[in-house]
Amino acid sequence: MRGIGIGLAALALMQAGAGLASDRLTLLGTGGGPGGRADRSGIATLLEVDGHRYLIDAGGGVSRQLALAGVAEKDVPLVFLTHLHDDHYAGLLSLASFAWSTRGAGLQVLGPKGTQELAQALGGVMEINARIRNAESGQSRPVAAFLGARDLSPGPAFSDGTVTVKAMENSHYTLMDKARAPGAQSLSYRFDMGGRSVVFTGDTGPVAGLAEFARGADVLVAEMATAADRAMVPPPVQRHMDVEHLSPAQVGDLAAQAGVGKLVLSHVGKVSEADLAQVRAHYSGPVVLGQDLQTFAF
Repeated sequence: MRGIGIGLAALALMQAGAGLASDRLTLLGTGGGPGGRADRSGIATLLEVDGHRYLIDAGGGVSRQLALAGVAEKDVPLVFLTHLHDDHYAGLLSLASFAWSTRGAGLQVLGPKGTQELAQALGGVMEINARIRNAESGQSRPVAAFLGARDLSPGPAFSDGTVTVKAMENSHYTLMDKARAPGAQSLSYRFDMGGRSVVFTGDTGPVAGLAEFARGADVLVAEMATAADRAMVPPPVQRHMDVEHLSPAQVGDLAAQAGVGKLVLSHVGKVSEADLAQVRAHYSGPVVLGQDLQTFAF
């Protein structure tokens, strides 16, 4: 898989065809952690700006959630992955393969180191379907020409004339034996557009610089892990929950330090009114406990 398979000019044309009525943020899926959930779909958020669509993470069930939001897979040409835990990309196969099968113009996947490797494996799986459908139609539409990928580094990450994206490495992998997964990164993203901004923490624990990274954002989409979430995992995972995720108090403190306009909680599990009270004890602005398919204008 070679870098970006589709140029920015072509991407802009693909995006412009969407004909969106307004700029908005849609929480397609708000669940945190691996495994299916009855109450929430896998983590995925759709950002729509000036007729352009950007998908941040592609958790399980993303194709169905897009359909419920009135969006076809082929009309989402760009995906940003915050990190490569499976709950953040489990829906990528359906998204990419269905977009190819329905004559999408192309899909780019951007994310931390390992994203190109992931896309190459994804393309291999897609080839099985593509070979059959090409034989049925008599056409030749190679997956390699459809699917592009690029590994991002912290700092300026992407710009297409509509949004400018910056990435920051966070602390979701603090406890990991990095010798066994060299170069693994978890990223937070900041999307700036026309004097407005949306920041996605991705999965992270407290980390120096994140409040400054999110400074003045109109919307901060933040993960959160509660004491009830911690109680549901085995002891070896509890340390991960303590260090590499944000508690309600830590989320509220982050939003307050950054001075954001609105805090939206996503990638969540069991959240009580007491948890939200902890958030609000630190942050006095609007706090939204995200629900699947909830949409915000900004």
